Amino acid sequence: MKTKFLRLISIFFLLLLVCVVLPAGCDDDEYSNLVEGYIVGSFACEEVNSEGQATGDLTERGYCILLEGSENADFKWPMDFYTFDLPSGLFEFPEEIILPGTNGNDCGPWFFPANSRSVYKIKFSYRVLNKKERAKYACGGCMAMLQPFPWDDYNEISLKVISKVN
Repeated sequence: MKTKFLRLISIFFLLLLVCVVLPAGCDDDEYSNLVEGYIVGSFACEEVNSEGQATGDLTERGYCILLEGSENADFKWPMDFYTFDLPSGLFEFPEEIILPGTNGNDCGPWFFPANSRSVYKIKFSYRVLNKKERAKYACGGCMAMLQPFPWDDYNEISLKVISKVN
């Protein structure tokens, strides 16, 4: 009876070890399967230095991505993710929809007009960046007459295997 109990305890600890060690060894750099979505807006904020202060230099242009079939499509801010990884030259955006900086009313991105939000379709795989990997920027100085843009509600992603969908 005592050996059966010890065997059960040993199996329990072995399973516990497997449950703890295996997830810790998983690769966090896995990309999603291919998905489709749309470029629906853009922004450029100020870079932030290691002390957390804005430098006055603008970041690369960031782009807002709305996944195909997303529930966010009819939301005030129609996006699921943002990225700084969109390859240059993938699309030729008209000047009237690529506005400088950020929206001065809410410090958020400039979203494309509704009739342009389904024009720039892409297929891609992605990986959500962790806090250490994310770009450091500040999108401040807005008039804040409206609700400020909730940057923390959206993840920055890294894109891979990206292509235009016609």
